[in-house]
Amino acid sequence: MNIRDLKPGMSRVNIKVKVVSSAEVQRVTSGRGVEYKILELKVEDETGTITFVLWDDKITPLKAGDTLQIENGFVTSFKGDWRVNVGRNGEIVKI
Repeated sequence: MNIRDLKPGMSRVNIKVKVVSSAEVQRVTSGRGVEYKILELKVEDETGTITFVLWDDKITPLKAGDTLQIENGFVTSFKGDWRVNVGRNGEIVKI
């Protein structure tokens, strides 16, 4: 699977990407009042770039240049920006 093949609503996404940039960990509050930590990164493969989001205990230190294998991710759209997410059922492996 490649970035250009991804579309919102997809699940069980397995993809190999390279980290382009990383933001700071942020705290967000859901509409239900639950607080989460998220880390947003820009990642790429040979077909494009996409935002990659790690949630809570999946957050791990990553930097530009790191290569990752994302397993069992899912794709969402937030404010028109497509994102690959790794939630409690997903895994990332730094290669």
